[in-house]
Amino acid sequence: MKKERSAKLTLWKTVLLFLIPFLIFLVFLNIYSNRMYRQRLAENNQSKISMYESMLSEDIKNIEYFMSDMIANDGNYRALMYPIDATESYLQTYQLGEKFESVMKIITSVTGFTIVSPDIDLSSGTFRREVAYEQKEAIINQMDALVSQNQGEVEPVWEVLQIPGENYFYKIMGNGGVYSACLINARDISLVENKDGAVSYLLFEKDGKVLAYQDELEDLGIEISETKNSYISGTNGDYFIVGGEEELFGCRLILAEAYKPIWSSRTFPFMVICATIMFILLLICCYRNMKKQFLKPLEQMVHTMEQIKDGELEKSLSIETGVLEYKKIEYTFNDMMEKIRGLKILAYDRLLQVQKTKMQYYQIQIRPHFFLNCMKNLYAMAEGKKYEKIQEMILTLSSYLRAVLKDYSACVPLKTELDGVRAYVALQQMSNANPVSYEEDVSGELESFLVPPMSILTFVENSFKYEKDTLDPFHILVKAKTFQDGEQVFVNLTIMDNGKGFSQRVLEILNDPEKRLSDDHIGIFNVRQRFELLYQNRCSFLFSNMDGACVDIFIPGEGTENITAAVDELGKDGIENDSFNCG
Repeated sequence: MKKERSAKLTLWKTVLLFLIPFLIFLVFLNIYSNRMYRQRLAENNQSKISMYESMLSEDIKNIEYFMSDMIANDGNYRALMYPIDATESYLQTYQLGEKFESVMKIITSVTGFTIVSPDIDLSSGTFRREVAYEQKEAIINQMDALVSQNQGEVEPVWEVLQIPGENYFYKIMGNGGVYSACLINARDISLVENKDGAVSYLLFEKDGKVLAYQDELEDLGIEISETKNSYISGTNGDYFIVGGEEELFGCRLILAEAYKPIWSSRTFPFMVICATIMFILLLICCYRNMKKQFLKPLEQMVHTMEQIKDGELEKSLSIETGVLEYKKIEYTFNDMMEKIRGLKILAYDRLLQVQKTKMQYYQIQIRPHFFLNCMKNLYAMAEGKKYEKIQEMILTLSSYLRAVLKDYSACVPLKTELDGVRAYVALQQMSNANPVSYEEDVSGELESFLVPPMSILTFVENSFKYEKDTLDPFHILVKAKTFQDGEQVFVNLTIMDNGKGFSQRVLEILNDPEKRLSDDHIGIFNVRQRFELLYQNRCSFLFSNMDGACVDIFIPGEGTENITAAVDELGKDGIENDSFNCG
């Protein structure tokens, strides 16, 4: 296992390991520096030339493959080999031009293509937009003349075409009297680089002359030698010339690069003394600067990461440095933490959305079972012409429907829920043959307490469903009160009746959260599911028989106030509390 060291110790060792070899190196440097420098420079420039030759060779290979494939297989090209009218010739040439443009987009070194056929008097070309119109015309005319003069006997090799002001490399390939030429401007594939005010050139040379930037080289006093591969030239001997070892397009690549000697015999001793003194002074400043720019930011990063590891996810990285890389680390790290926090919130939000969707599903399933009976009663009243009773029942039914079908909010005030219960009881009193009495025992402070809609109403509906088959008065009681168990405050909702009560089998199932009743009791099951989604299993149900059915619901709360008053606003309080809470 690799031994771990502090950044400060590593920095000091690095500085010392650099200082000692530096002093020894300066003593011997002047002996071979210039010679080795030139040798390395020549090798490096040869590598640059070879790399560029390799790149151009790949382009040339692709160009030649394209042209060979076009001549052998392209339908548009082959169509020009046969007698066709001018319109058809124009169409075929146009489609070939589109293919040439596609190639020029891929191979950027290509300047243009021409199509020449003396048999059908065809001379056309496709060029890059920057090529002047006069240049295009001159190139096409030259290609036409070359093919005509040689009577179609052209060598498929790269040659140099001289157009006033420019030199082009071209290669002609053809078959069946139709000839295509690819042209590459020597200036476009020559490289000119301006670095620190010194200009370097990578050019093509043939017969002692360069094919581009000739005037610039003459101004610099650079002479081109056909025999030497590396030498110094220029007005002040300030350019190092290196020639390529291989030919490309029948030319030799040369690289003319600004040249400055490292040392001279007169300045070397003085420079050694000055460099040593300067190095020691800079060493002190370097350490102070490195401590500020390198070590201190590392300490800040470690401290922030330790805080985040300890759970302080709101922390962000703030690095006091001007180092670009550290600033990028700061930006990237803070952006990553922001996305992590966002993903956490998004995960909570999606969980809440799923929970709300489930809650709405269970809520939508709850529907009163007596709508048809109400319609039948209204029909019977209409037959009996009891119009006042009809009006009263319609108004009461409207109040009930307004309460149960208003919306699908996660929670409603207890007062609103009880309004729906009273409307439902009033409807039952109008249509029930047995006397029905309803009683409420609700603290005024609990009227604003939020409960799932149609929760109490579902149990009241269930009471009517299982009332006794006698003429005795049927009584329903709804109570709401608070009580405290230790430090925890609970709200207790109770729904009681004097009906048949629950059977023993049903009681066992109701008091076992793991069991589910049949579809006859889907309303009770849905209410329990909604409570579980909203309160995250922190509420409880107790079902019993006390001269009838009795249901007790125990909801955690803070006095008479809701823990979260706006359950529907997902992503606000719901996310902060990691759950749906409405009581």
